[in-house]
Amino acid sequence: MKRNGFSFLELMVVLILISLSAALVIPSLSRFSTTIELKAAAKKVSGILRYGRSEAVNKGQTYQVLLDSTTRQVSVQSVDEVDQEEKKEGMQYKKTYSLPEGIQIVESDIPPPQYASDLPTIEFYPNGGSNGGIFFLNGPDQRGYKIMVDFLTGIVKIERREG
Repeated sequence: MKRNGFSFLELMVVLILISLSAALVIPSLSRFSTTIELKAAAKKVSGILRYGRSEAVNKGQTYQVLLDSTTRQVSVQSVDEVDQEEKKEGMQYKKTYSLPEGIQIVESDIPPPQYASDLPTIEFYPNGGSNGGIFFLNGPDQRGYKIMVDFLTGIVKIERREG
């Protein structure tokens, strides 16, 4: 008599192979999602820098992009708004972006801004230029992105860097 179907042993072998495959694939998916999150954060921060430059040129005002490594936030504000808000209680930034968990801002070379600031600051001027600077966004494994702002043109560039 011929049996149709699978034996218990065959089913167990297939289940063991599937579980071993999953055990090998899941950690690499976790690293992949961290890499994607880091890349998205670098693009977002560069977008914020470009926004600051654009606002400075369009509105004819100096804009600051503040890099707070303690709270892992990037904020944009107009210098004129800072002067107005210093007169009020509780200064609020125009736009603020919080970095995802595990991603750090590492200051490398940011010259002092023209207008005083307690945080590392990249300023954009009405002519499109900036004070320039280089800083890094690092993930948990110390790999990350180098973000560069040209002092003459204010152009923002991103480079991938390994550990």
